[in-house]
Amino acid sequence: MAGIRGLFKRFSSECETSDQHKEEELQTHYYKASFDKAYSQVEKFYSSPGYTITSESKEHGEMMIQKTSNPKMFIIATIVSTRPLHTAVDIKVSADSAIIGGAYPKLKQEIAACYTYLGKELRKDQR
Repeated sequence: MAGIRGLFKRFSSECETSDQHKEEELQTHYYKASFDKAYSQVEKFYSSPGYTITSESKEHGEMMIQKTSNPKMFIIATIVSTRPLHTAVDIKVSADSAIIGGAYPKLKQEIAACYTYLGKELRKDQR
């Protein structure tokens, strides 16, 4: 039964992080940084070629991004200050079209790329 669930998951068109995610790499990442610093680093990452920030609301800590290079994706980044100098970053990614071999691994890879970049720019908070 687990094999069938894994197969369905591989072809899932959405992937998101959360505090209690079963997969460790998809758990919410926390950083020892101000909200403004974390927000600007997420914005910097998604301002690179291949991405277009379609909408952002700094007041709500949300950014909507369209990945314009293949595979095309829609990304929502949520940045939340949990307390002074402690900020959480959650990411939700969905595929705009079917991906040969399944979308889930590519979506997960997209989240990992952002978290890797943030890990180099911000100090991770071990919760």
